[in-house]
Amino acid sequence: MKKIISILLASSFLAFSANAAGMIGVKLGTGTLDGKRTSDPSHGTATNSSGSVDHEYAAIFLEGAVNDAVSIGFELVPLEGQISTKDDTASDTTAYVSNLKTLYALFPIGSSPMYAKIGYSHADLEVDTNYTQNTVNSHDDAAHGGMIGIGAQFDSPIPYLDVVRLEGSYTKFQELSITTTDTNHSSITRKGEADLMTLSLSIAHSF
Repeated sequence: MKKIISILLASSFLAFSANAAGMIGVKLGTGTLDGKRTSDPSHGTATNSSGSVDHEYAAIFLEGAVNDAVSIGFELVPLEGQISTKDDTASDTTAYVSNLKTLYALFPIGSSPMYAKIGYSHADLEVDTNYTQNTVNSHDDAAHGGMIGIGAQFDSPIPYLDVVRLEGSYTKFQELSITTTDTNHSSITRKGEADLMTLSLSIAHSF
């Protein structure tokens, strides 16, 4: 997957390298990650347990115009987030999410300041547990899925930073799985799914 993203990113930059219309910027926002258990043999058919976590984030992005109607960009959240089990649970497990990357296409909506985005996101995953009765045998090392977004772009009064954007996005990740062994059961594979909603403010320099 990392090689595919690198190839797509390189080909995208080549596509608009001859076009001077582009921008580089930073984004500040807040995101809500919702997760839901879809399969857990140790809990029978009752697999509707869910949870969510909210957090602020920052990103950098680079974007360039392919033509008058389409721009292609790459966004990176160079931060690591931690999702831990609740304090009142018997287990002590933490999931680490890092390097969220999104390759996207942006389309203006008519002559309005509004625009739409569609893209594909990828994040690295790691799992750690201090629960002595549970051993993690294997797990998905990445989460990836489609992204859609909508926003509005305005001129900025800030010198050098001449673009301001307000944006909301939704990302639906693929089903994830983790296989563990504990003292009461043999090897068990649990599955779940997650989605991410964000609201953000961006400032950028166009060139």
